[in-house]
Amino acid sequence: MTNVVLVTVDSLRADHLGGYGYDRDTSPFIDSLAERGLSFDAYANANATRASFPSIITSTYPLEHGGFDYLSENRTTVGTAMSDAGFDTAAFHSNLWLSAEYGYDRGFDRFYDSKSEPTLTARLRTFLKQNLDNDGVVYNSLQYLYDRTEERAGIDIGQTYKDAESITDRAIEWLETSTDETFLWVHYMDVHHPYVPHERELSELGLDGVDSEREAIKLRRKMLEQPEAVTDEELETLVELYDAEIRYCDRHIERLYEAVKETLGLSDTAFVVTSDHGEEFAEHGGFSHNPSMYDEVLHVPFVVEGADRVGVTSETGYRDTDVELLDTAPTVCQLGGITPPGEYRGRPAVDRLKDGDDARTISETTMGDDYKLSLRADGWKYIWDRDEDRTELYDLRADPDEREDVAESEPDRAASMREELVEHLAVVRETNEALPEIGMDAETERRLKDLGYLE
Repeated sequence: MTNVVLVTVDSLRADHLGGYGYDRDTSPFIDSLAERGLSFDAYANANATRASFPSIITSTYPLEHGGFDYLSENRTTVGTAMSDAGFDTAAFHSNLWLSAEYGYDRGFDRFYDSKSEPTLTARLRTFLKQNLDNDGVVYNSLQYLYDRTEERAGIDIGQTYKDAESITDRAIEWLETSTDETFLWVHYMDVHHPYVPHERELSELGLDGVDSEREAIKLRRKMLEQPEAVTDEELETLVELYDAEIRYCDRHIERLYEAVKETLGLSDTAFVVTSDHGEEFAEHGGFSHNPSMYDEVLHVPFVVEGADRVGVTSETGYRDTDVELLDTAPTVCQLGGITPPGEYRGRPAVDRLKDGDDARTISETTMGDDYKLSLRADGWKYIWDRDEDRTELYDLRADPDEREDVAESEPDRAASMREELVEHLAVVRETNEALPEIGMDAETERRLKDLGYLE
């Protein structure tokens, strides 16, 4: 068996990495992994973390098994697959949509999601929520004060996520105790907004950014709440901050790699680096990643390093075979030397490469009033907004930026792709099941709100 390290980076779009053609040196280490190993264009099966991760961790579609509010026990996590095969398994992250209470700890011997470490502010908010009427004047006044303090002063009260340094430290500490074949999953939140200014990385990239975290948080508020008011200069600043976050995260992925080299050795270790979704910077008028189905949100990196060392393939370099995030868990299994569970929807990336089999990527989400699906296949992208019954069709070879909707001039193609999505929904409905309702404490609610997941 082979050790496998899966690294996922929240909100990391492929076209902001040097190895995917970006003109800033945001990702020197990830680029080096891609150069030594394999890299693919990957497309997410959803547009946001909560919906996307079932496809990464269980190789099933987001809307299967009753949806992504809770990870159904009928989905087999890659942690379970690797653990059942005898691997020592661990996961480290701080995105609360991926916490143990939502089922993401299944199959992991060591699981850290940061939920067990509430701050003093968090404990106070929990106390107030539990002991005050949520509709009462006092509670609403305190909530209003909290929101306006962040918006006007730019003060981030509490902590939204653990930074890459902290997460990497925890993963390294665990690596130093692991003695068996190892599967390690590390998820980094830093590239997700709020984009915290990192002086070292901004300097290395020759960028100005902003003078303080306070200014960055104020700009984040404007980005989310008044996107139409963001100026060209502010947009440039947001992109600079985002790029510096990538560089910061890249540095700690290198730290993780070096620790793996020292503890496990590289001769029988493989790495996979990918992301759950990308990020918008007003390409289609919006920011963040919700509820867009355009490629700035769906196009993510997919790097496999070490497949040649462990005998899976001798090929290296960039390959133009498209993969999807459903392929992540099967790829991990193949690298580890085990057969992927039969219920997995995806395929190992190396198998797609050998067969020249581009993924036909279906992406889907339901969030509030937004119920959207898309199908990317054969150089075309079809987007279906089911709530408004509005469709878009793009010829990606002629129009990679998805600017010209050709649904009216290509009615047969649009109808055919729509029918494929209708058939897909029928398959999804066959797996429908009732999921448990998970309560949310005040700290979880606050942190998810700070990340823009809740209003």
